[in-house]
Amino acid sequence: MATCPKCGAEVDEDDQFCGSCGASLTAKAEGSPVKEHYVREEDVCFEAGRHADYTGLVSFGIFLLIVGIIFVANPNIISDFHAWGQAMANTNAFAKPPLGLINSAALFFGLIGVSDFFVAGIRFVVQKRRRRILRGALNGVGLVVLSYLLYLYGKGTLRGLSVLALEAVAIGLLVIVYATARYLIMK
Repeated sequence: MATCPKCGAEVDEDDQFCGSCGASLTAKAEGSPVKEHYVREEDVCFEAGRHADYTGLVSFGIFLLIVGIIFVANPNIISDFHAWGQAMANTNAFAKPPLGLINSAALFFGLIGVSDFFVAGIRFVVQKRRRRILRGALNGVGLVVLSYLLYLYGKGTLRGLSVLALEAVAIGLLVIVYATARYLIMK
């Protein structure tokens, strides 16, 4: 009985295609069949010394720094959250957050956005991956835009729903830019 050169399954001599994998049997391969080898995800992701990506640790360190900066900039952030929650509980409706919380959120998202630029730059220098830097840079743009919109909300220039609508528009535009750039890069 003959075997398929691709998967090793038994086939009839007069078959033109393998009934198991669909490979063409007209051009017989010499030697033993090649079996596909599957690698578990953790073997690739956590293999020591092989393309180790320490930028995740850098990102986490930057995140902890930003959280510390937020607490230094607004030492009353916990009491602001508590007061905001109490105001909403008392009225059974959404209440505008205190200005300190809005400013803290704007600072947080702005710093996270800037850190995305920084980490994208590190990734580009270390790994030379254009797609990763593009993704990181566009994430940074989206977060900086959100930070600015929150700032305008805190000043009373924008209403809450306007912030959400404008951020949705910004994210939509960034997705279009990303998809177009990925298409052009892959060409």
